[in-house]
Amino acid sequence: MSTHPAEGLAVAADKLITVAVDATLTPELRLEGLAREVVRRIQAMRKDAGFDIADRISTYYVATEELAQVFATWGDYVKAETLTTNLVAGEPPEGAYQETQKVEGEELMLGVKKTDPN
Repeated sequence: MSTHPAEGLAVAADKLITVAVDATLTPELRLEGLAREVVRRIQAMRKDAGFDIADRISTYYVATEELAQVFATWGDYVKAETLTTNLVAGEPPEGAYQETQKVEGEELMLGVKKTDPN
């Protein structure tokens, strides 16, 4: 006997059990995935800039509409994961470490700068 999964389901089976997972990519899931990718890139930039693991930073961004929505929706997550105290939409100031990157085909300019500990 052979079965075929319904559209949008990922299915795995063995002798005793069959499991199906809804594999539909909703807009909310897409934004969450993009937020995780942005965090990964900010973490890499922290390392490339030579920041200490405990340094608090300000993060600046110039983004397309979809990526700006990531910051609007997932900003608290991005801040918590990257030790960002100030998340700023706009060009980074002079002296910030910055990179322009492509994220899922969208252009994103990021800048990171240590925050004064006082």
